[in-house]
Amino acid sequence: MIRINLLPVRAKIRKENVRQLISTYLLSVLLLAAGIGYLWVSQSLQISRLDSHLKQVQAEVAGYAKYEKILKDLQAKKTTIEKKRETILALQQDRDNLVRVLALLSVEIPPERVWFEKLTQAGPAITLEGVALSDETIVEFMRNLESSPYVDKGTVNLVHTRLTNISGIKLREFRMTCNVSGYSVVQQRLKPQQPS
Repeated sequence: MIRINLLPVRAKIRKENVRQLISTYLLSVLLLAAGIGYLWVSQSLQISRLDSHLKQVQAEVAGYAKYEKILKDLQAKKTTIEKKRETILALQQDRDNLVRVLALLSVEIPPERVWFEKLTQAGPAITLEGVALSDETIVEFMRNLESSPYVDKGTVNLVHTRLTNISGIKLREFRMTCNVSGYSVVQQRLKPQQPS
């Protein structure tokens, strides 16, 4: 019988398989390294592009920062001007309030029967001190004030009255208080009553 020694062929096949396995392994490692290198390069390029874009945006923002400061300054000036305007309008609305009060009193006073000695105004509140010929004259004056649109309804109060003697004439000394509305408030009050 013929004997064939297959051991060297098997050893060759085994060596060839090991060589193929090593070359496949090395090729896989090389391909993996190339893939990682490609990803690293592409990510580095993208990072550098984003960095340059970020620098551009930051430069634009820095360019607009001066305009933002100007805008804030203008808004602060606008607020200040609006406050001043409102104050001026409020002052102008009732700047002649004391003149109107004196005119009101001169119209509503019973002629030659009531004399004022003192007038005090604190905001809308007015205190009148004076003398009158009689209690009826004081009541008439109070009714006249109560009917005026410039005097708030229900605020006319007689604080005190007493008999006094001035130059031998018996007169009634009085003190009364009332609240007087400014012209702008009276206009607002009378506005709904005007026909449209």
